Amino acid sequence: MWTAVGAAALLSFILLAAGFALAVIDFTHPAPPAPKPTSGTPEERFSEKENKVLVSLGDSLTRGTGDMSGKGYVGLVYEAMKKIYGDRVSAVNLGINGQTSADLAKQIRQPEVRQLLKRATWITITIGGNDLFRASGGPEQVDRVAIDEGRTSYRKNLSRIMREIRELNGEAPIFIYGLYNPFGDLSGQGETSRLVMEWNETITEVSRQFSRVVVVPTFDLFQLDPSRYLYSDHFHPNQAGYRKMAERLLHAMGEPEKGR
Repeated sequence: MWTAVGAAALLSFILLAAGFALAVIDFTHPAPPAPKPTSGTPEERFSEKENKVLVSLGDSLTRGTGDMSGKGYVGLVYEAMKKIYGDRVSAVNLGINGQTSADLAKQIRQPEVRQLLKRATWITITIGGNDLFRASGGPEQVDRVAIDEGRTSYRKNLSRIMREIRELNGEAPIFIYGLYNPFGDLSGQGETSRLVMEWNETITEVSRQFSRVVVVPTFDLFQLDPSRYLYSDHFHPNQAGYRKMAERLLHAMGEPEKGR
């Protein structure tokens, strides 16, 4: 269930943003009371008085397509955060099905999105799968020239996205998921896997240019046994796949300063 949660100021801002559609996550089952953090835990790095905001950008993976529970990795991470921060944390899911890096570069220039990014405590991104898939021509007819051109455009777009986010918010750690190969169990998967790894290298190269950016790998999850973590469309993660993605993100969030 997607409803407004979190700070009243954030809620008021969203309601006043004319013509802007955005989803703020909440769930019908409240989280248990937040346990008191022990000394040295990651959550102690943030002020106890501030409201925390998780802003998630990207494509259908951020949207949670394929998860029959409707949560996706964003919802699962939000649930985990609620156990720590209680009502002092909000999650804003701006994921759009089919979004490419060019689309995302445009989206983050919208005034309402820029304001949310300025307020963000954490920022997560999934982007690049649609760029690669469209450039490749599909797993059975790979166009190498088009893929290289697409990768060049992707690198430029991703650099622009990171740069603009950093100009808006220099403190919030950015967690960007790497790409995976949903066709790992098909004939010719060796070629498609190589392409995905090359694009993952681009993600890593761009991320290294900016402070506090963490690349969260997913390639290995889907490589050996794709059917275990893929939805019936053989493209998006299923509920188990999103849970694995959430686990990796939560682990990475424990040490955001190691993103460089």
